[in-house]
Amino acid sequence: TVIGFLLLFVGVLTLFLNMVGVDFFLLAWLYKLNVAVSFAVRLLMIIIGFILIYIGQTDWSREEA
Repeated sequence: TVIGFLLLFVGVLTLFLNMVGVDFFLLAWLYKLNVAVSFAVRLLMIIIGFILIYIGQTDWSREEA
């Protein structure tokens, strides 16, 4: 769950920072890639973050088959 929240937070943060023209220094390598690839990686970070949060919060013992 924590990794999911971190991925979601960093993905959303980099999208908003890129809209205002600021670069997140830890992901400087990502900005050097193609624009479409960079956007796809950030979008994938958000989607994977949501998936990890969902999986981490699901109580598998209460799920019905």
